[in-house]
Amino acid sequence: MSSKKFFCLFLLISLNCFSQVNYTSWVNSYLQINSYSGNTNPDAYTFMLTGNGAFNIPYWKISMRLKQPITSTDGKYTIPASKISLQPVSSSGQAYPGPVPTIPQIGMPLNTFLQEKQEVFLIPQSNAPLYNQPVQPNGYYSLQVKFSMNVMGGSYLGSYPAWISFIAPVQFTAYDQYNNIIGRTDHNFQFQIGTLSGTPTDVPEMSLQFSSKAVNGALEFKSLSDYVNGVSVLYSNGLIVKSNTQYQIKLRSLQGQFSSPAGNFIPLETVKLNLVPVSGNSGNVYPVLLSASPQLIASGSSTGNTSVYYDIKYSTKANDERVINAKSEEYSTTLQYEIIPQ
Repeated sequence: MSSKKFFCLFLLISLNCFSQVNYTSWVNSYLQINSYSGNTNPDAYTFMLTGNGAFNIPYWKISMRLKQPITSTDGKYTIPASKISLQPVSSSGQAYPGPVPTIPQIGMPLNTFLQEKQEVFLIPQSNAPLYNQPVQPNGYYSLQVKFSMNVMGGSYLGSYPAWISFIAPVQFTAYDQYNNIIGRTDHNFQFQIGTLSGTPTDVPEMSLQFSSKAVNGALEFKSLSDYVNGVSVLYSNGLIVKSNTQYQIKLRSLQGQFSSPAGNFIPLETVKLNLVPVSGNSGNVYPVLLSASPQLIASGSSTGNTSVYYDIKYSTKANDERVINAKSEEYSTTLQYEIIPQ
């Protein structure tokens, strides 16, 4: 299993329903772990979006939220949420004129970890719309996407008694482009740890987490002076990092530009990102303009068993004609933060 970890958030620029599709989902909920290498359920979660007639729904989203800690059935043990992740496997379905979009066309993180008390996105903002233009008025549309689920390996598995079972209650939600809820379903996943084979190993363990206020960033232009002077927003202690090895953090946008529901755009490079190490954090930081290409934004040494914090600052420059000439709407993109060993 790769030691890379990906975490995504939305960044919204604001310049001063009812869905036509339905959401359903199902799970293959049981996974047994018999090795210190962990295990993968190749058919863990599947969702389907269906509808009839003509529609074009861009920028739809699918999220998951761990409703409570992953606790053993006897209530004595927990598995850290960061040990559990989902990976997209395949897409299928029917549409007119079709075909339905592929996983690369939709654009989604290839590995999304559960996080304690936070909603995370399997599909942060689809690059491909839910699109159907049938010849018949009620022509049918369906998009089915399958995900695998991985329980990370490591010596931590040896701290649990053999044949103990855990339950992970996860809520999945589908949203349209206006963040209206298309559908929502709760599923329980069960993990059973058997007699472990292999040799316990300590692999690089790293985690990234956003504070609740930093999950959805927002830059707002409310007055003429905002356009003249530029705007900025600072999220104190917005990024929380823990690593048992030297690390580096990279950032990229999953979309090629900021986009509005009406189909208008603003270039990514209109926004600058700065991370600011908080007291006690000796990490190095590298300010960047947003881009769809991965860029190094921070690096640091092992934090041991403690968390270190970065303030997150987004800003725009003064008198940027690309912003001044944009139509007054909400523009958004999805940022992917990635932590890997250095």
